[in-house]
Amino acid sequence: MPGGASRPVGDASETVVEVKDLTVRFGSRTILDRISLEVRRGEIFVILGGSGCGKTTLLRHIIGLRKPEGGSVRVLGVDLAKAGDTERDAVRRRTGVLFQSGALLKSMTLDENVALPLRESTGLPEPFIRELARLKLAMVGLEHAAGFLPSELSGGMQKRGGLARAIALDPEILFFDEPGAGLDPVTSLELDELILGLNQSLGTTMVVVTHELQSINKIAQRAIMLDGEAKGIIAEGTPAEMRENSPLPKVRAFFRRERVQET
Repeated sequence: MPGGASRPVGDASETVVEVKDLTVRFGSRTILDRISLEVRRGEIFVILGGSGCGKTTLLRHIIGLRKPEGGSVRVLGVDLAKAGDTERDAVRRRTGVLFQSGALLKSMTLDENVALPLRESTGLPEPFIRELARLKLAMVGLEHAAGFLPSELSGGMQKRGGLARAIALDPEILFFDEPGAGLDPVTSLELDELILGLNQSLGTTMVVVTHELQSINKIAQRAIMLDGEAKGIIAEGTPAEMRENSPLPKVRAFFRRERVQET
């Protein structure tokens, strides 16, 4: 698709993430109220919305860091809240996460960071692990920085290094929490291009949390918009569909960078 996200690779009819009637509360405060969504294999699915609407909270439930107060989350067919440790670990090995900071271990070089999940989860010989780590770094354009510590890397390089570690085990699904946060527009665009390239070349399903309109328009093949007042999903579709066809002024205003007109 010129000027935007490429078409998803893989069986688009297969649901790999299913959220059903999810309710999230912090104390007496309800953050998300009975929301449901599906992510299909091979697509780039974006969770968007303004600050405080519950985007990262939703992601934390999808990746199993929090248990829901109500409803269910199934990833690759497994209900994470009901699964045992063995099942949950098996799902985690089939998924990868890029956190906002990149979350690289400061005491390890970049190639050691990328090699870590390979050492923990495979029985591969050490020379093969080192070779695979260099290959993953090459995929994100960082082979030359393999021996650098995280403190020696720019913010964009740290994000790409975190991505190399996230793809170390060839995950079926990649989760991103605000990947462009703290990056300048050019570096953020380069990261978007990398996300698109990995999706197209590997067929990896991507679930991306972001509020950055440039990234949304660039990478999203399908998206949902969360709203803090509604405590749930107020729009779903492609960015163009939400911008042009949503009946809600706040949705159209988000995509057009406009203020919502008071009535």
